Amino acid sequence: MSTPLHVERRDRVLSAMADADLDVLVLGEQANVVYASGHHRLWTAGTRPHAPTCIVVRRTGATHLLSTWDEGVPDDVPFEHLFGITWNPEVMGAALAAIPGLSDARRLGVDGMTAGFLRAVGRLAPGAELVVADNLMADARRTKFAAEVDLMRAACGIAAAGLEAVAAALPATDAAATALAVDAMARAGSSRPVDEPSVRTTGGTTVVDLGVLVEGYEGGIGRTLGADAAATTVHERILAACLPGGPPPASVDGIDVEVRGAGLGAERPVTDTLEADMVLSVTTTAGVHRWRDLVLVADEPLPLLDRNG
Repeated sequence: MSTPLHVERRDRVLSAMADADLDVLVLGEQANVVYASGHHRLWTAGTRPHAPTCIVVRRTGATHLLSTWDEGVPDDVPFEHLFGITWNPEVMGAALAAIPGLSDARRLGVDGMTAGFLRAVGRLAPGAELVVADNLMADARRTKFAAEVDLMRAACGIAAAGLEAVAAALPATDAAATALAVDAMARAGSSRPVDEPSVRTTGGTTVVDLGVLVEGYEGGIGRTLGADAAATTVHERILAACLPGGPPPASVDGIDVEVRGAGLGAERPVTDTLEADMVLSVTTTAGVHRWRDLVLVADEPLPLLDRNG
């Protein structure tokens, strides 16, 4: 039986905590919470204030979550490891104080902070050294497990359904084509956008860029409809340059290249040496032509969607 994805991710986080000598990790950023725990909270389109949403204790290997109910919580996180949502800081403090391993933590990692939580840490773990854990989580999420790649490939396929809807609708207006793309992606399996869908027609070409989330993982596609084959080949050469041990592709000779990490939520721009099993979102712009693909870094770089799609 294969190991569940959330367990693979949690084990990687615990290993990173051991390497950094962290006793406790307090996470509030949604993508980090999902990565470390597998807990998918109710999706909203707005921002969330920082809160101690996920507590990972290295000594026990336990995960404790801010949740009033167990919907979306993995089965291996017992109900008694959930602490309820409250506006009362005393109630929240009591719930956190009851977590084994928190009060005597020597080093406590955080991925965000508020003045109120800083004061609370002083009471709940008075001897703890606070450590910024953003880099730890970014490094843990940097390379992808096979199951993560599968989810991103599924998201790319859904985005491609939106692209097909746009191509079939032309010469519709950009607004009408965008609406059809959103509808097609929802019907294909996801109504959660990565960002605003883009359909822009200039002259005889239409530039489309679409992205959706599947279980929090990003997938996307960008194409210039009406582009000639020679222009498309430029993007294919850029994708083929995403090799382990090499630098990310760079802009050259009037061709602009943008490379960033892709995965569970927003990831950092990629500026250093590429590693096998990273997934990159690569955008190539040449004049009015624009393409975007997600590509798995490997000895033979693998676009998550057929490059001719």
